[in-house]
Amino acid sequence: MNSQSYLALNSWLQKADQNYIEGRLLWLNMFINGACNLLWLSSEQIIKILLLQKSIDNLSNSSSDLNILHGKIDKEGKQLGHNVHKLIAKVKLEYSDLDLSQFEPTLIKLQEYFYRRYVVNSGSSISLNLLNEIDDFYFQVRSKIAPEIGLGTIDEIFIQRKHNWGHPISSFIYAYHQNQHFRTRSHRPINYMSQDGKIITENGQ
Repeated sequence: MNSQSYLALNSWLQKADQNYIEGRLLWLNMFINGACNLLWLSSEQIIKILLLQKSIDNLSNSSSDLNILHGKIDKEGKQLGHNVHKLIAKVKLEYSDLDLSQFEPTLIKLQEYFYRRYVVNSGSSISLNLLNEIDDFYFQVRSKIAPEIGLGTIDEIFIQRKHNWGHPISSFIYAYHQNQHFRTRSHRPINYMSQDGKIITENGQ
């Protein structure tokens, strides 16, 4: 994966992670409608990263301008659409070892509430236990993101928590608060210097 591909998809991963964390913050504070907006966006984004990483180098090789590459990725992402069943089927086609069909009802319910950001003249309900399913889904898909794409926000939070370093943003705790599925993923190695001067290398392993 070349540097342009890395920069483009890493920005998508950072955005997906941030939407996910902010969605959990709202959910755990009982702002369910707003939470669903962000959790659906993060779910759709993480699926599309998984699909786009298959073709990112071809897109990148046809353009030497990062802004143009971002435009191409956005176009590819839009063409993948928003249909939950089709997205799950596409993942299964591209990743034979990843079957997301068990999460289809969860994603459909999440998407329903995403569309309820507009006025909908009908009632509905959503289980507060759904967050555990969303967490499970998000980290299963996230584990398949290529190591070459580098660290996302969640990987950085994992490292901070592992070494008992303070989070630069206090709300980062919502990435793992009441989250039994929280974990990092394999990623490019990154070096840190500890307070006693030792070099610590983290790569998600």
